[in-house]
Amino acid sequence: MIISTVRKGGTALGVHDDHRRRVYERFLREGLAGFEEHNAMEFLLFLARPRGDTNPLAHALIDRFGSLSAVLDAPIEELERVPGVGHSSAVVLKFIPQMCAYYLENKTSHKVPLTSVEEASAFFMPKFFARTQEAFYMAAVDDRRVLLRCVLISEGSANATAVSVAKVVSEALKCGATGVMLAHNHPRGITLPSSSDMAVTREIYRALRLVNIQLVEHLIFADNEFLSFVQSNYMDSIRQSVQD
Repeated sequence: MIISTVRKGGTALGVHDDHRRRVYERFLREGLAGFEEHNAMEFLLFLARPRGDTNPLAHALIDRFGSLSAVLDAPIEELERVPGVGHSSAVVLKFIPQMCAYYLENKTSHKVPLTSVEEASAFFMPKFFARTQEAFYMAAVDDRRVLLRCVLISEGSANATAVSVAKVVSEALKCGATGVMLAHNHPRGITLPSSSDMAVTREIYRALRLVNIQLVEHLIFADNEFLSFVQSNYMDSIRQSVQD
């Protein structure tokens, strides 16, 4: 229950409004860097609950799922099972990581040079933000390694995704690409390529070679790390196996 007093001018003031104001002011002064997990969650819940004390619910969510990131990654059905979390609050919690991913991808969505592994990793990494399933992307580039288009080739389970080699080639030909970069994620693993990763990369390399398109790079992302096939010499191994 919210108990209210009256401000001058006749507007209602909840007993928790002063605390909310202090949290807002702290955020404006410091950003989120100094916030504990439950403080950041409490602040986030302000978006879903315009009045009242969100601190107990913030603690309950983090206690239930283990961390703020785990709360935001949880299925909406699981969130709604936590006492005090209604449908609107659950939707807000699911909205946040997707908005972050949208924001990061939007920053790099225009034609950009992908001339180095650093530029390529910075371009691809936002696409795997908050993903819990494997996804496979290709970026088609011109002869200056400028991005022409980026295409999601496939999505799969937590540890596998089926890749159409024909689709990779078709998408590259559509935009007149001279090079292709590949990227996929290992949501629950490490960045080292699996035997199937190597096999698919080899098939794509061979298919692109037939139409005079170069496979420039393949990046594997896991958490905040990535592996480059070029830097790790996997691409040289694939090139030699195809040419032999």
